[in-house]
Amino acid sequence: MNTIIKTTSQRIEQIAFSDCAHAAYQRITRPWQVTGIVQNFDEAKLGVLTTSLRGGSYYIIDGLHRAAALKALGYTHAPCVVVTGMTYEQEAAFFRRQNENKRVLATMEDFKAGLEEKDETCLKINDIVQSNSFSIGNGNSFYKIASVQGLHTIVKDYGFQVLDDTLCLLASTWSDIPKASRYECLLGVAEFVNRYGLAEFAERLRDKFCAISYDYTEAMRVHGRAGTAVSRKKFCRALVIHYNKGLRSDSKRRLGWEE
Repeated sequence: MNTIIKTTSQRIEQIAFSDCAHAAYQRITRPWQVTGIVQNFDEAKLGVLTTSLRGGSYYIIDGLHRAAALKALGYTHAPCVVVTGMTYEQEAAFFRRQNENKRVLATMEDFKAGLEEKDETCLKINDIVQSNSFSIGNGNSFYKIASVQGLHTIVKDYGFQVLDDTLCLLASTWSDIPKASRYECLLGVAEFVNRYGLAEFAERLRDKFCAISYDYTEAMRVHGRAGTAVSRKKFCRALVIHYNKGLRSDSKRRLGWEE
């Protein structure tokens, strides 16, 4: 009787670091984490790295910090699980999934990997961000959005059009104020857009950011931290209060408010 042998697309090999390449979806290597591994190195606890063999090169999907520590210690090879047959996009998806049960990916890392995976939501968010002259990343600049979580929250709760309108309003109103693209402002303006549309936002609020920010901060002293559902409503309410200033009580341009 012939025995049917069924194998997986994975094997374990000793891989030379010189044969490993870097992919855009991978984490940024944290020097302090590498140093910690080096200082407490125990070969018995090393485990195996996970790599993808693609185009003749090995891409480390799991174990980038361990690999960096091994190289710092003078090692030239490491034991690796080698996965074959994946496309670049499948690799990026594998990277995201295999990290779900380990150290949680930072939202920026997850978004970056999502772009490489060609995740539809990540790609559409990035297109909207760029079409409004913003970019995603850290930095003390109005046009640098660090809160990927805020962008995802807007899309989840209000949709892509509200995100587009929100960024358009911010850019046309407060582009000279770095703080105006932070999480609480993004969500507060998105709440405004969802309730009232574009209204006369830029015309009525252009010179009022400091006063709006102050009122919001004072309101949040007794209503919890930024990031809660309360936060966006408090910021939106501050927007409405300052939007209505100077308008007669019977003006059709006044905005109503309901909690």
